[in-house]
Amino acid sequence: MISVEYFDDNEPQPYVGQIVLQPNNSMSWQATKYFLLTLIVISLTMATVFLARGYWMILPFSLVEMGVLCSCFYFIVRRNQTQEVIRFGHDEIVIEVGRKNPEVRHVWARFFTKVMVDPPKHPWYANRISLRYRDQEREIGRYLNAQEKKKLLLEIRAMISRADTVSH
Repeated sequence: MISVEYFDDNEPQPYVGQIVLQPNNSMSWQATKYFLLTLIVISLTMATVFLARGYWMILPFSLVEMGVLCSCFYFIVRRNQTQEVIRFGHDEIVIEVGRKNPEVRHVWARFFTKVMVDPPKHPWYANRISLRYRDQEREIGRYLNAQEKKKLLLEIRAMISRADTVSH
């Protein structure tokens, strides 16, 4: 998901706008918990029925299976909460990556920062978009699909041209 915000030109600010990139999160954490709770209830009900019939070995495997499933869902939901915020200023570009707060922050001079678009290795994949500052490179929007990456490139171009036209 791409959200673009242009800041007001009338107020003195160091940035002209920002682009926020987030993965497509099809299920909220609350919905994920309900889904997992439903699976756990079904699995433990079946394991209890088998336990009552004397097949006690099914219960520990059912518990291990539910534990692994819950762990996998937790890590997937956690990874999908990551967002990238790219702020464009007159003289600098700021890239912040994190979940609730920025965990990684890059501040690069806009003049020396290039937008790199690498072609995909296979026709099924999307282009790779990255920002390169001297000897550092940071891929942005790796979780976006091909249409969203095209939109991202258009928004980056628009943001850069706006930063060039707006006076200091």
